[in-house]
Amino acid sequence: MDLSGFSILGRSKPTHQSKPQWANRSISAFDSGDELVRFFFSEFEAWHPILKRLRLSPDTVIRLAARVKDHGTDFQSELLASNLVSEEELFRAIAEEFRIAFIAELDPDRLVVKPEDRELLLRSRSKHVHVWMLGRDGRTHPLIAPAGMSLGSLKSILQRNGRLLPLLRLTTPRVLRQAILAPSSKSLSEHARNRLYEQFPSLSAKIVATARQGLILGLVMASIPLGFALEPSATLLAVHIFSSLFFLSCGALRFAAAASSPEPTPANLERTPANTLPVYSVLVALRNEVDVIPQLLAALEQIVWPRSKLEIKLVCEADDHLTLDAIAEFELPHHFEVVKVPPGLPRTKPKALNFALQLIKGDFVVLYDAEDRPHPLQLLEAWRRFEEGGEDLACLQAPLEITNGASGVIPRMFAFEYSALFSGLLPWLSGRRIIIPLGGTSNHLSGIM
Repeated sequence: MDLSGFSILGRSKPTHQSKPQWANRSISAFDSGDELVRFFFSEFEAWHPILKRLRLSPDTVIRLAARVKDHGTDFQSELLASNLVSEEELFRAIAEEFRIAFIAELDPDRLVVKPEDRELLLRSRSKHVHVWMLGRDGRTHPLIAPAGMSLGSLKSILQRNGRLLPLLRLTTPRVLRQAILAPSSKSLSEHARNRLYEQFPSLSAKIVATARQGLILGLVMASIPLGFALEPSATLLAVHIFSSLFFLSCGALRFAAAASSPEPTPANLERTPANTLPVYSVLVALRNEVDVIPQLLAALEQIVWPRSKLEIKLVCEADDHLTLDAIAEFELPHHFEVVKVPPGLPRTKPKALNFALQLIKGDFVVLYDAEDRPHPLQLLEAWRRFEEGGEDLACLQAPLEITNGASGVIPRMFAFEYSALFSGLLPWLSGRRIIIPLGGTSNHLSGIM
């Protein structure tokens, strides 16, 4: 695997880096390396004028073209993932080269999009969605935001439809997505709260107990005081026996797991071809987490995965200004995005994650907490486990480890409990295909969308 395409950045390294020395050279310096670049970069002819406008050196273009081939992506994705230019700088250069009016800000009320296309655009899952914009001149303008599209194909389309150029408008995919998200937030929040109940009511916690369960619970709750009133000694003995058997069975289950849990076998991570890796989405739910933002961003930056195939969404409630301000102190790389969940009840982590799930484009998704420091190779191992597990494997629970177990009695007890749970009990249950209790973090999901 070519690790040169993986970003291992510091906590506060800016997205928009200062221009390197070669940026001030004359454009003719790029021309001297044209032949070598053509050898490595098949789309060079279409990209050549854009690269000159962006003042990228031949060495940089060759390096990015090599990542395109290694990662199985496109040049636009690798260029943006490199953080050498911002999305606005790139699309402004494309607009200037093709003489298309560039729109840096969009008024959501002036967009015309089919309802069925909004979901595709929010997830960046379609390159062929028609979007129109009502101009201030009263005319309707076709709006494009070509994410991952071949510039050669775009140029051919524009040449065949030259009369459209005066009407055409170009913006960035992120600006278009935010403009569509603004009027859709209310419906997305409603789906986040109620979609599970509407589609699978038996799986929703909105129904605390079924009628049968309520009847049984009511009979038990009524019979216990009645028993104490009529036969206190017999009732006390029955409650004592039931409670003892229950707690002894819990202990017996843990002893059985400790005696027969298999040794964990590490996944084979050697020689992983980067072009076979899917798009991975990382969701982190945050609320009042100002103190841990620096360590969280540092940990997420260490994840080993091609940046052009990784999206990290920091999910915050829109009125959590302290957390949002703390994140704003950092210039986030292109693959990071802040998702603002409209405030409203219930203010829970599941609702926030349900909202963000409607915006992801990944084939796989992992959920983290603000305090988590995932191992850099965790995504690679999870993907390998999914590959080996077959199509019926839907979810993986990464083991959680307490790192400050030596700092006191309480942390040591937590460390012991977590070690017993994630290294003993859960693998034992999973190996016997018994229902397992998932933790609230480090859950990897496959095929969720």
